[in-house]
Amino acid sequence: MKLSRDSEKLLYLISLYTRSEREMEKWIKNYALWALIYHGIVEKVFEDYDYTPVTVIWYGTLRIANISMEAEADIFKLRREGLINKLRLATSKYRYITAYKITEKGEKYLQNIKPEVKAEVDRVFNPPSVGIPDITIDAKGNPILIYKNGKKILVKILYPEDMAYSSAPSFL
Repeated sequence: MKLSRDSEKLLYLISLYTRSEREMEKWIKNYALWALIYHGIVEKVFEDYDYTPVTVIWYGTLRIANISMEAEADIFKLRREGLINKLRLATSKYRYITAYKITEKGEKYLQNIKPEVKAEVDRVFNPPSVGIPDITIDAKGNPILIYKNGKKILVKILYPEDMAYSSAPSFL
């Protein structure tokens, strides 16, 4: 099995946030993963991903978020190959939360990827001497990356961009 370069980066990104520590399982919620993917696209970590405004349920509210359909397809592929697991939970208010976690097979796959693939992800999501940022949500629902050196980055996934386009009538 051979994954695309962006799929390998996505798998490595998921692994950064879901490696088990001291027998505690860690999962990453889809909200956080969407925000990381969007930030990775903006920071040129992912080469072939782009994003489009999509209506999603964001923390119980209908919002428009910049979601990558290419990344969603890669998540599906990673699940199909057994490299990540998906967990779907219901909250006490009957809302569903989806989370992902790397599998042992995924960890083994990562041992064979090129170091430059990991370096491209680490440049943004695991900088040397800073470490992996935490993801928090502010009062307005915006994701914020908080690095251990105090740096905070607002991830503008909930701010759809105006796109210029032109159209012409087509008569059949």
